[in-house]
Amino acid sequence: MKSSSQIAKSFVICMLLCMLLSACGANSSVETASSSVQAATGSGQASSSTASETRVFRDYQGHEVTIPTHPKRIIVNQFMGHLLALGVKPVGATSNQLSQFEKSSFLKPLGLTPGIEDLGTTLSLEKALSMEPDLIILQENANEETQNYAAFSKIAPTVILKYGSKTMLDQLKEVADVAGQPQKAEQWIAQYENKVMQYREQLAGVIGSNVTFTVMEAWPKSEIMIFGNLFGRGTYSLYNSLQLKAPPKVQEAIMDKEPSYVKVSLEALPEYMGDYVFLSVYDWQNGDNSKLENELKNAPVWRSLSVVKENRVIPVSVDDFLPGDPLSIEKQMEKQVQLLLEHYKK
Repeated sequence: MKSSSQIAKSFVICMLLCMLLSACGANSSVETASSSVQAATGSGQASSSTASETRVFRDYQGHEVTIPTHPKRIIVNQFMGHLLALGVKPVGATSNQLSQFEKSSFLKPLGLTPGIEDLGTTLSLEKALSMEPDLIILQENANEETQNYAAFSKIAPTVILKYGSKTMLDQLKEVADVAGQPQKAEQWIAQYENKVMQYREQLAGVIGSNVTFTVMEAWPKSEIMIFGNLFGRGTYSLYNSLQLKAPPKVQEAIMDKEPSYVKVSLEALPEYMGDYVFLSVYDWQNGDNSKLENELKNAPVWRSLSVVKENRVIPVSVDDFLPGDPLSIEKQMEKQVQLLLEHYKK
C-alpha cells in the first residue's frame, strides 16, 4: 500500500503534467490563430509592442538574429566609421578603430569619438558585458571574437558582418540596416554622389580615358600589397566614384573580388603597374615608415620602373588612406582629385 507521502507526490506530479499539457494546448492555439491572422493580412508582423521593437536580421555567416529595431547601445570591433557616418555613435569600439580616427588628418578634426569607450585590442566577454549593449557587431575575420559568438550572443544580439565583401556604399546600407537607420544611409549617399559628380567634372578632359592607376602599399620584408576597389586605401573613390581605370592585371586579379587585394613580390610588381601609382608605406611591424620607404626607393626593381623614372608615383599617407569607412573615403576622394590636378598641371 502506498504511503500518504507517495500519494501526495503522485498528485502533485499529475497536477504539473495537466498544467503543462494545458499550456501546450494554449500555445498551439495561439500559434494557429497567429498564423491565420498573418495569412489573412499577408504580413508576418506581430501586433504586440515587443515584436515591433525587434526584427530578424540574417548576418554574413547565416545567423538569423533577433535584433532591436532601433538599437541604442551598440558595441563594435569594426564599422565604427560607418555608424558615425549615419549619425549613430556606438557606446564602445576596439582600440584600432579609435586609433585610426586619432591618426587620420581627415578624421581627427571631425571630433566624433569622444564618449566612445575604448574596448581594448580585442573585444573581451567581460568588457562586452560591462557595457550593457543591446547590439554587438563583429567583424568576420576577427577570429578570437567570432569563435566566442555563442557567448557574445548571450550578452546581447550579435551579428557578424564582413568588411570588404561589398562596395563601400552597399556596406554602408548594410550597417544602416542593422542600426535601424536605412534613411540616413540614403541621405549620406545622396550628398556623396553630388560631390562625385562635381569631382568628375573637374577631372573631365584632364585625364585621358585610357590612363590606368595602381594603388599599392609597401610592407616589411619587401612585400607589396596591391588593392582593388573593395578594400580601403582610397580604391573605391578612385575606381568606382571617379571611374578611373585599373591596369588589366589588377582588373583581372582583384577588382570586385574577395579578397580585393593581392600580395606580390618586388620582382612581380611590373605586371601590376599602371600609368600612375598611388603609393602608401605601412611598417606594421616596427612603425618606421620612413625607413621602409627608403628601402623601397633604393630597390633596383623599383628604380627601374617607368612610373618611377617619369615621376608618376603619387605618395599618400597610410594613416589617411588605410581606413575604408565612408567618412574617410569621402575625404580620400577629395585628396585624390587635388593631387591629380596638381600633378597634371606640372
